[in-house]
Amino acid sequence: MHRKFIVYGLLARRLGLNLVLGIVALPVASLAEEEVALPTELAVSESIVMTDHDELYVSPAIEFFRLPDQKRLSIESEIAYGLTDRLQVATTIPYAFVDPDHDDNADGVGDVSIEGRYAAVDYREHPFGLDVGFGLETPTGDEQRDLGEGRVGSELSFTASAWVGPVDTQINAAWDHALDNGGDEPEDAAEYNVALVYPIREWFLVLEGNGESDHESTKYYVTPEVIWKPTEHLELRVAAPCPVTHDAGDYGVIAGFTIEFDDLFEHLFREMQHG
Repeated sequence: MHRKFIVYGLLARRLGLNLVLGIVALPVASLAEEEVALPTELAVSESIVMTDHDELYVSPAIEFFRLPDQKRLSIESEIAYGLTDRLQVATTIPYAFVDPDHDDNADGVGDVSIEGRYAAVDYREHPFGLDVGFGLETPTGDEQRDLGEGRVGSELSFTASAWVGPVDTQINAAWDHALDNGGDEPEDAAEYNVALVYPIREWFLVLEGNGESDHESTKYYVTPEVIWKPTEHLELRVAAPCPVTHDAGDYGVIAGFTIEFDDLFEHLFREMQHG
């Protein structure tokens, strides 16, 4: 078992090195000459990109992971709305199918979360971007069937971004804390992600490093992904998380898309003012 995960780790590192070398070798236009759009969503990490004022995006995704003790298929939908150009509210609604190795299968709604994010430094106006967030997780998932944690949780997070040559480097971290004693999961957990985003016209090559730790275990993945943004309001992505630690399991696949809607209520407000 340990030998298998050492091989996974070496393959993941080699894949990451090859991707980085490929990025460096590709020709790019000077970022100073034109504004480069970034992906609205990444496969795992929180993107520095948020919604504009009166803009809404819907971002469904399908995730499949072979974990040490189960197979897990999740269908998540994130819905986000821009209250201003720098303030966003979002909710994530998951539905999970769990196939444990030594128990009955289960499926149902997981823990629904809601989050607010504020762009303290707007990445569109500065070479460095920073946003901060606060979220709540509700105990809507059945803990007995491994669909949720059975308690209310809070999350503090930040995302930072800066261009390093042709590559946008993003760092995202979060601290999760249980607000009540329901369930038997650890009270505190940390999430930490790094993403390298390389744009090629409407395509993006992305390499993520994704970690999640508590006092019981650490899951870490190296996640290569490809994102295609054929229009201003639509993007599609596919990723293959490569486990590095034992608790991360054997393999994973993530696929999803994001669709954006502009000026949802402004037109309605104008009609009401003139009506």
